[in-house]
Amino acid sequence: MNSIIENMLTRRSVRKFKENQISEEDLSTILMAGSYAPSGMGMQSWKFTAIQNPQTLKKVNEAIRQALLSIPIVEETHPYVVSLIEKAQDESAEFLYHAPTYIIVSNLKDNQNSMADCALAIGNMMLAAHSLGIGSCWLNQLPGLTHLPLIRELLNDLDIPKTHDVYGSVVMGYAAEEPKPADPRKDVINIIR
Repeated sequence: MNSIIENMLTRRSVRKFKENQISEEDLSTILMAGSYAPSGMGMQSWKFTAIQNPQTLKKVNEAIRQALLSIPIVEETHPYVVSLIEKAQDESAEFLYHAPTYIIVSNLKDNQNSMADCALAIGNMMLAAHSLGIGSCWLNQLPGLTHLPLIRELLNDLDIPKTHDVYGSVVMGYAAEEPKPADPRKDVINIIR
């Protein structure tokens, strides 16, 4: 089998990481792979903010926790969001899976391609990481919280432009355990000839 296809078929989300940090060279390769993803009209208007500093990771985790606690639970609140809010009530709640590297992907608020561009970039990064023996997991908490003042303040501290929203983020590191194999694929392919 072609090694690129094999890499795609064997990548799994990792949620348990070893403490050791990924190398500067590997991080640069992963970020470069993200920058080579397609972008609408070739704008490349995204920004990748990679965090490896333990204090900054704690600050991000706490900002996510506090932001979640500020959201009222009402009848329309999605069950997933309710579960995150309930998790946030624990002062030691960990939203970044104790990963040593966290990458925030932001893009222009007024670019209709921002979400798709960021998703493609994160996909490239995750595949590049897997090819280097590094685990990853897409995280969705931050995009839903970008509009909150506490998170905007955090983004300012991280030099993420005011013209940007967060469209996705990803944790990375060495897997602490072997991910389970993929579930059988669902019947989603329809070929019309």
